[in-house]
Amino acid sequence: MEWFGGLARRTGGPILELGCGTGRISVPIAQDGHHIVGLDRSGAMLERAERRARRADVEVRWVEGDMRAFSFNEAFALIFVAFNSFLMLNPDDRWACLARAREHLAPRGRVAIDVFQPDPEIVVGLDGGVVDEWERIDPESGRVVRKFSSSRANVDGVTQRIWYDETNADGTVTRISGATTLHFLYRREVDLLFSEAGFNIETLHGDYDGNPADARSGKLLVVAKRKERGQRRERRRT
Repeated sequence: MEWFGGLARRTGGPILELGCGTGRISVPIAQDGHHIVGLDRSGAMLERAERRARRADVEVRWVEGDMRAFSFNEAFALIFVAFNSFLMLNPDDRWACLARAREHLAPRGRVAIDVFQPDPEIVVGLDGGVVDEWERIDPESGRVVRKFSSSRANVDGVTQRIWYDETNADGTVTRISGATTLHFLYRREVDLLFSEAGFNIETLHGDYDGNPADARSGKLLVVAKRKERGQRRERRRT
């Protein structure tokens, strides 16, 4: 979260988070005094985000919408997609998302994404197995919640089943489960994707310490600025 906080301090506002979820990043950025809009397609997630913002006593504008097809009457100094949410988009949807982001950037604005880069050995080793990821106290209910996951993957992406077990006061367990598919993005694809979508990459790091990204980096942290019109031939879609 500090990486995004640093970007917010550097660019100023207004700021737009795409796929904001429960406001885990938007709310701390608002606490730093920035005007921020959080967009997510899940109304349930946005309800939790609003409760988080109220507890923190900050104002955030929450919008239910699709990161591939959004429209605002304002330009943003920073637009970002955090915590691998960009990987939920297939290749065509990535073009749509970046196109909308490009049209909503202020002249000196930046777009940023934070995704993991898959390690083939880990993907193969975990395929089909159940991973006990963490156990935490839910800040809203005060109950113990445990997260498990199981994945099936190939070179293009991974379909992950996730379930959360919440222990109730009487000792019974309530389980919530779901599945999602993530479409991998590799270092070699990043330059082409952002260039053809109308951006110049400003920085591309492989970790939060600022090391350059390469084919074996665990993360891809991209910060890009919009190319001026006329610098490139626009990609036309029919």
